[in-house]
Amino acid sequence: MIGAGSSGCVVASELVRSGHRVALVEAGPDYGPYSRRWPRDIVDARRRSARHDWGFEAELTRGHVTDEQRARVMGGCSAHNECAAVWPPREDIDGWALPGWSSAEIWPLIHRIESARGGSDERGRSGPLRTLAWTDRSLATWQSLFIDGAIRAGHLPLADAAAGSAPGVGPFYANLRAGVRLNTAFAFLDPIRKRSGMAILARTEARRLEMRGDRAVAVICSHRRTEVAIRADRFIVCAGTYGSPMLLHRSGLRSHSLGRGLQDHPGVAVTFRAQRGAPQELRSRNAYRSQVVLRASSGTTSYPWDLHILPYQAEGELYIFVFFMAPRSRGAIRPGPGRPRIKFRFFEDEGREDLDALGAGVAIAREVASRMPLVQATDRAFTRATATQPRWIRSNVTNYAHATGTCRMGTDGASVVDPDGRVRGAVNVQIADASIVPRIPRANTNLLSMLIGMRLANRSREPSRR
Repeated sequence: MIGAGSSGCVVASELVRSGHRVALVEAGPDYGPYSRRWPRDIVDARRRSARHDWGFEAELTRGHVTDEQRARVMGGCSAHNECAAVWPPREDIDGWALPGWSSAEIWPLIHRIESARGGSDERGRSGPLRTLAWTDRSLATWQSLFIDGAIRAGHLPLADAAAGSAPGVGPFYANLRAGVRLNTAFAFLDPIRKRSGMAILARTEARRLEMRGDRAVAVICSHRRTEVAIRADRFIVCAGTYGSPMLLHRSGLRSHSLGRGLQDHPGVAVTFRAQRGAPQELRSRNAYRSQVVLRASSGTTSYPWDLHILPYQAEGELYIFVFFMAPRSRGAIRPGPGRPRIKFRFFEDEGREDLDALGAGVAIAREVASRMPLVQATDRAFTRATATQPRWIRSNVTNYAHATGTCRMGTDGASVVDPDGRVRGAVNVQIADASIVPRIPRANTNLLSMLIGMRLANRSREPSRR
């Protein structure tokens, strides 16, 4: 197995529990089972670590380049994200129209992933990943102000804004306990670390697969500047939206679709400042960064909601983010021997319509902000209609860190993998991560990646086939 992130830890756990022998290759460090050995910035859910990072850069629009953080550590991006435990809407999964991927077929698997405290029937109940809902008492001041402003602006309150299909505003579920970020290594790997069939190879970067005809015989890795060949009968790639296509490319498993179809949720950010007399917590560097979200409609799609509008607090700064959750924009990465060239191509071709959706979202955010006391936007354009115009949106664009789609799954010959995750042109190579998503859903992708891992771990038990 290649990659120990959100999906990889799930796949490894499932296979070891079913009696397979698994060698789990991870480029980043492994700090062992949960303990004080883990760096505080990874464990503390109030922080976002940037130390364990691949150092990627991405071009969002032409000439607009930004850092593209991707974790290089056991647990992957689940070890440094905002702990948002958000399941994709069922209708989005059904929209893929792929055999074996209807929501009716895969939804029972959420109970093998999540163990939610309370909540609706849309939450998992018996999995190793513990989640909980933010309560009114646990919300930071900035988050509470936003909810109050959204309700005053006419949006309905939601008990769980991380499940179901209803628009409205409320807290989401989070994978944490007592302030500790529960990454997938803690939840899925710790219980199986000592099993005889589990071998973890940390600080070992997979470079390519050694192919003999249409069969992989080894993965060639770099460990402490030494080349190492690891042989196996089957290879499951969970290297992520950027790592998986790069590995296939270096292995000679290239196709026209490889690296294409890149999607993320485009958005904009508006900065606020606390006014004189506001609570000191609005200037705190130790508040939870993200706890609530407003799901609203841009009016540009047929969905009941297609926007995420959310308050965010980091390093003493206050923000409101607006993200369009049903983007048409598609980009690509160009794999190569070094770092990939990542281009999202927001607002190009069909993606031009995404500008109108974000403009509508900014107008909704402005209406909510106008009903929030104690704070003021620092960008005067936001308080006027200027912020809904394409030029302002283009100059302030950001992304949601939900990259998907570079190894598209499908039934057509142009897809990179089939609905079982098997790479076309290789009889014993499978991909099980967010890179195979054919169309990005209206949700954060952490739980989605775990669901993909759980779904395809079962398929990997079957004999190889062409």
